[in-house]
Amino acid sequence: MLRHPRHLSAALFAVLLVTSVLAGATGSAAAATRVAGSPDLSIVAPENRLVAGSETVVEVFVVNSGTVTDDGPEEYEALVQTARALTLEAESKGPITVASGEVPVGTVPEGVSEPVSLRLRVSENADPGRYEVPVEFSYDYTSTVRIDGESVRTTHRRRTITRTLEVVVERRPAFNVENVTTAVSVGDTGTVAFDLTNVGPVDADDATVTVTSSDTEVTFGDGATSAENFVGDWESGETRRVEFRTRVSDDALVRNYSVGLTVSYRDEDGQERTSRRLVAGVRPTRGATFEVVDVDAAVAVGDTGTVTLELENVGDATASGTTVGVESPDSEITFGAGAPRAEAYVGGWEPGETRAVQFRTRVADDALDRPYSLDVALSFRNPTGERKTETLVAGFDPGEGPAFRVTVTDSTLRAGGVGRVTGTIENVGGTDAQDVVLRLASDDPSITPTDVEVAIGTLGPGESTEFEYAIGLAAGTAPGSRRLPLTIGYRPPGDEMRATDQTDVLAPVTVQNPAVTVEPRNATFEVDSTGRLVLEVTNTEDTPQTDVTVRLVTEAPLSSEDAVSFIPRLDPGETTLVVFDLEVDGEAVAKTQVVGVDVSYEDDAGRQLATGTQQVPVEVVESETTFPILPAVVVVLALGGAGYWWYRRR
Repeated sequence: MLRHPRHLSAALFAVLLVTSVLAGATGSAAAATRVAGSPDLSIVAPENRLVAGSETVVEVFVVNSGTVTDDGPEEYEALVQTARALTLEAESKGPITVASGEVPVGTVPEGVSEPVSLRLRVSENADPGRYEVPVEFSYDYTSTVRIDGESVRTTHRRRTITRTLEVVVERRPAFNVENVTTAVSVGDTGTVAFDLTNVGPVDADDATVTVTSSDTEVTFGDGATSAENFVGDWESGETRRVEFRTRVSDDALVRNYSVGLTVSYRDEDGQERTSRRLVAGVRPTRGATFEVVDVDAAVAVGDTGTVTLELENVGDATASGTTVGVESPDSEITFGAGAPRAEAYVGGWEPGETRAVQFRTRVADDALDRPYSLDVALSFRNPTGERKTETLVAGFDPGEGPAFRVTVTDSTLRAGGVGRVTGTIENVGGTDAQDVVLRLASDDPSITPTDVEVAIGTLGPGESTEFEYAIGLAAGTAPGSRRLPLTIGYRPPGDEMRATDQTDVLAPVTVQNPAVTVEPRNATFEVDSTGRLVLEVTNTEDTPQTDVTVRLVTEAPLSSEDAVSFIPRLDPGETTLVVFDLEVDGEAVAKTQVVGVDVSYEDDAGRQLATGTQQVPVEVVESETTFPILPAVVVVLALGGAGYWWYRRR
């Protein structure tokens, strides 16, 4: 009886062991997930009808019906069903020749791809019916995805499969666009002609060609997006030219615009049919169009002159009957006899040709010195015969007209006589100055112009010429630089008024003797010494001078700590001594040195005058060496006494 419990215990242990192993296995399986599947591809062409004897571009779609054999998270199911790097290549078979090579499709998830094009040719003797075209697919895909916790492992494969594309061959008219001729410019109305050929094996009766634009910039007739042209009977192999009146908007770009063409006709059985939609490109020309190259303004503020517009036809067509109009939004600018607008006729204008158009322009007296804008309107006919107007904006700066720079190159002006000032006058402005004259505009009674004015002539911008002006100066005129106010009269380019410009120049004035002279009285100094410099100050004029200030101007090796002396009054011919402390440093060289003396004074008319710096010589000599006599006598006597004392003791 004891053996049964022992056997029972062993059985229970075995059951528990198997159960734990199975539970562990089940837990491991639950921890890992496996997703598997593959793309399932096919190809379809919604418009699969071909015409014997023609070449047709067929749009095809790849359909991916992907399969999942082991399901799991949605993103991984989508991954295993997706075809990547998909390409397709159709093979010629029977009467159908494939003209396109390998075509890339890209990534195709479950669903339908974007359309891709295949170019198919059908032989002329092809029998009507259905044909299958082999199409080879090559693509990559992920076959399995294993998810174990945060770990994801994938298996990738590449596959090549072959599917068939079903097409239908019919014996009916078919059409190709052979050529497109565009005779219309941007912003114009013209014609667009299409050369269409019936490439089908049979004729078309009562044919009508319809053109449709997909861009609003290109319209037909009176602005419609489509237009029709009746052709009639159209034999197989025959080419017809079909023209449509076309309008291209003003803001259109010069590029290819896509238009669609369809042909409606009756086939040989009398059935109404419409051809496959053909696509052609319409490229408008730029036509005649213009740009402002340059603006040359020969007019100043308050003057009448000319404004020259330099314009270029930068288009690709000839403009005929061209007129150029100009108008300013500012009332300060007028044209001709004061009109707000002016116009000039130019005529024919070739592409790439530049023309200069001039307008007589008036700038008001109170106009500001700033640039002004001009509205330029060009009216012309393009080759299509339609008149077109183009508006441009130009700017011009009237400036301040002529301006002058006067430079004195030489002067012989002297007190109490007549001298001459010579120099150059230059037009540094932006416009011509005509009939230029030079006048002295001084009210100083000491200045008497001998010449009333000096005629210069015409000076263009940047031009200069020499002049000579005779001027007399009253006796007693101080030497040095003299300011001469000169007035320049001239006639601007408009030739309607005389303008004036004033400038001041400096001219040197010399005299034989200054009104107050300075001469040295005691001016000899030793090297490394200090002494008194005595100067004679003399009034050489016939009138008294007062408040005479004498200033000493020194440079090393000379210096002075007391450099100013004042004389209250100097009568005519009177001489007065002035004294200055002068120091000569030890590095001085024995020679004649110079000190400057500035004298300022007030004459009997109360004018403050100055003589300018006068040069006074100072003699610097070496120090005198003297023998020390007294010390020598003392030494001799001492030596003698000592000798006598020594002798007596002997």
